[in-house]
Amino acid sequence: MKKFAFLLLAMIPALAFAQIGAKTQQNKIFGVWQNSSNGQQMTLILNADGHGEFDGSDISFTAQGNKLSITSGGTTTNYTYTLAGNSLTVSGGDIDGKVVFTRGTSGSEQPQATPVAKSTSSTNTLVGVWLGNNETVEFTKANQCVYQGQVFPYQTSGNTISIQTAQGSSSMQYAVNGNQLALTINGQTFYYAKNGAIPDPSATAGMNNSAPAYSQPAAGNGNTAQELVGKWCYVNVNSYNNGGSSSEQCITLKADGTYEYYSESSRSVNTNAYAGGTNSQGSDRGTWSYDGSRIYYNSSMGNGSGSYLLEKRNHPKNNDPMIVLDGQTYVTQYQKAPWR
Repeated sequence: MKKFAFLLLAMIPALAFAQIGAKTQQNKIFGVWQNSSNGQQMTLILNADGHGEFDGSDISFTAQGNKLSITSGGTTTNYTYTLAGNSLTVSGGDIDGKVVFTRGTSGSEQPQATPVAKSTSSTNTLVGVWLGNNETVEFTKANQCVYQGQVFPYQTSGNTISIQTAQGSSSMQYAVNGNQLALTINGQTFYYAKNGAIPDPSATAGMNNSAPAYSQPAAGNGNTAQELVGKWCYVNVNSYNNGGSSSEQCITLKADGTYEYYSESSRSVNTNAYAGGTNSQGSDRGTWSYDGSRIYYNSSMGNGSGSYLLEKRNHPKNNDPMIVLDGQTYVTQYQKAPWR
């Protein structure tokens, strides 16, 4: 049985000669940062291209020295930041005191932002959940490759994927044609497909076709879990000296293998120089399935397919059951017994 793990093992000779150099302070700020409090969570995403998200709202930013400038809704706020290992401490600006973020690890490095509707996949894009060789591999919009519960940062250039591990980085070729993917390293090619299709070597002509093809079930084909059926919501409200923000995201998982998703976020600013606010809404629907550790989705509204690591926890105050998707908590809106 050929496994994607073989690809990672095949990279070891190259990794031995490609040690990761020390990163500058500015580069270290890139990534997914999270702050949790009382079962609620703030997520800050800072990408290398100077764009990102804060609780589902798009932002742009610059980081120089120990200064971080974030622009959202036409307003720029200047902060002071310090980095210590996997901790990012932000102060100043519209923050009263300081906020300490922790770098996302494992599945939580995925932008958690809009579950079930966040990761998108369209024709000829690498982003999505790929099935083949009796396994699953996912490439997210946050440049994370998820495989067997591990997360590997990646970048693409042309038809090359560069994947980073703790030992270093190496590259593999890839080709995408619609819902077909071919990954090639050291002359060996592996084929994958998404949305329930069967991997087809002919769809990515020009690459070695030495790997066999396998079919895998798509989300919504019956692998639902009745204990997850219901409505789950995430609510986050923040108040600052000069304004505030709020966001709500709700996922309804239905017993027939379909889901509905709704989100709403708002932000207000009131300073001597500027007063105003923003508001945004989003929605999605499609099919879902659960394999015991990850929840998979397939949008019927053109928002692609993807997956999230799912954990079951109880609320620390009222013991209500929660589901945690890639580190972000959603509390039941139905009456349910606590998880055991």
